[in-house]
Amino acid sequence: MSWIQKLYDTYENCRSEIGLPGTDESVTPLLPIAHSTQNAQIEVTLNDKGDFRRARVLEKNEGVTIIPVTEDSATRSGTKPPPHPLCDKLQYVAGDYANYVAKIKAEKFYDEYITQLEGWCASSYTHKKVEAVLSYLKKKRLMRDLINNNILVYEAGAQTLAKGVKINGIDQSDAFIRFRVEISGENESAVWLDPQIYDSYINYYLGLQVEVELCYVQGQVVACSEKHPAKIRHTGDKAKLISANDDTGFTYRGRLTDKAQVVSVGYETSQKAHNALRWLIQKQGYKNGEQAIIAWGTNNEALPEILEDTQDSIFGQEEHTIVSTEKEFAERLNKAIAGYGNDLDTKAEIAIMGLDAATTGRLSITYYRELNGADFLNRIKHWHQTCVWRHTFKKVSAGLDEKGKPISKYITFVGAPSPKDIAYTAYGNNISDKLKKSTVERLLPCIIDGAKLPYDLVNSVVNRVSNPVSMEKWEWQKALSIACALVRKYRFDKFKEVWKMALDETEMDRSYLFGRLLAIAQQIEEYALFTTGEKRDTNAERLMHQFKLHPYKTWGIITDKLRPYQSRLGSKGTSLTELMTKVNAMLPYEEFTSPKQLNDSYILGYYCQRQVFIDQRNQRIQENAKKKLDLITEKENGHE
Repeated sequence: MSWIQKLYDTYENCRSEIGLPGTDESVTPLLPIAHSTQNAQIEVTLNDKGDFRRARVLEKNEGVTIIPVTEDSATRSGTKPPPHPLCDKLQYVAGDYANYVAKIKAEKFYDEYITQLEGWCASSYTHKKVEAVLSYLKKKRLMRDLINNNILVYEAGAQTLAKGVKINGIDQSDAFIRFRVEISGENESAVWLDPQIYDSYINYYLGLQVEVELCYVQGQVVACSEKHPAKIRHTGDKAKLISANDDTGFTYRGRLTDKAQVVSVGYETSQKAHNALRWLIQKQGYKNGEQAIIAWGTNNEALPEILEDTQDSIFGQEEHTIVSTEKEFAERLNKAIAGYGNDLDTKAEIAIMGLDAATTGRLSITYYRELNGADFLNRIKHWHQTCVWRHTFKKVSAGLDEKGKPISKYITFVGAPSPKDIAYTAYGNNISDKLKKSTVERLLPCIIDGAKLPYDLVNSVVNRVSNPVSMEKWEWQKALSIACALVRKYRFDKFKEVWKMALDETEMDRSYLFGRLLAIAQQIEEYALFTTGEKRDTNAERLMHQFKLHPYKTWGIITDKLRPYQSRLGSKGTSLTELMTKVNAMLPYEEFTSPKQLNDSYILGYYCQRQVFIDQRNQRIQENAKKKLDLITEKENGHE
């Protein structure tokens, strides 16, 4: 039960956040206990005497409303759902509902609602705004007022609400109502945002609970709950973490006679823990369909995102600095980690939790770890240090164009790719949600626990990269740098090898040298095609996968096909031919002719050699552009 304790502690440490809306309106604030959220469609405004003033239809993005609930209403379902204490659907709050909607036992829903609300108003914890709502609703004219104000559509001939009319996707007869009560001298009229109403209901509801049991989390005898909250991952989520309502099926299977023997959790404890979890997931959680993963500190400390690439996770909103060497990257990473370390001392309590639902009603914890602040940062740092490579696939905002539309640009960053990008690289952009979820779950221990990368994942990435003609150019280039990061990480974990991002001309590894040869052959053919304006895949790219499996045999085929291009280049290709001969000579004859397939390090040699050619080309482009600029400047100066 330690996860409940950590969430409970988080709630207690973040009480100042209760009910406060964040910068993102779609994020539900930290809820008070005995409260939940509901999407409202209609807002009714009253005065302090309970007189109707006005009403309006809510926009879809402003409908999320904090409402007080009971244990029964929070989990209501079936044909006789119990009422909420204050804000609810029309059939509960409208005393004249039966006059406009032909619904069986409509008066019973209203009577139960009013009886419950009267109990609150009759207690010592009553609130004047709640009393104003009760006073108005007892007049039984809500439906008439909404029709008169053109909120609901009424068919006079049929003397009922018009059928098929929807408000934000909900039939108008099922619309959810929330209230405002305007009182002179008070700034907050919304009952769902008033902290005094929160406290009023909490004190009233807790006072109704008399039966007590031992809470397994707090170790105290308190009022306990058998009905625990849902809506953990989003407002429509019905899955629960704690549930035992199947006493006639396989829940106990003969081992226990009562669900209380399994677990007993205090009502306040359960409410605070679930509310904290819901808030954290919406505020900073990673979500992929039904999967949710969250890392948090019990004091709401700032943490690096565990499932993002290095640029977004560690460096955050920093300026996108171009880092060209591993030394520069290491210095920048150390500074960023040290910045987080200022808030996370060794006593900081960090928890990482993964959630997923196999069915609509049951939510499972697929991963859970507790770490102190120093260990957490060290493990995050280790992942980003060892799974590092140079990437150019990331897009960032570049401001607005002349028409005011947002534009973006690609940046180069050095760091680890995100698990989501790794999953796309391993299995393609059409990967199923189920496979993407399982891939992220498999990578989570590699980041948090320091586990070794699964080789089948690395092998899948390398095999896809070894078939560049099967992908778009941009997709393959992205996959290539991610493959290098994974190969480097895997070989460090398994063999303690440290591979450089820059070309190592002294490296004698057989696979690395063959990778260099493949990149040189590709460059020769690309250069020759460029001189004639042709655009097509090179033979090196077409035969890349075969080259990995049978390097000696395939290299003979590649060199045979390369001769016409070498002849076409003539003296322009001399330096490339000499480089190919030099690298070839570094391979001992036995290794060169060996039938063994290449290991994954060939992709590192290929990338590094290819990147040298790309950097040289970019440098020539910059030099030519500078020369043109200088010539223009000289002409302008001469004209003057």
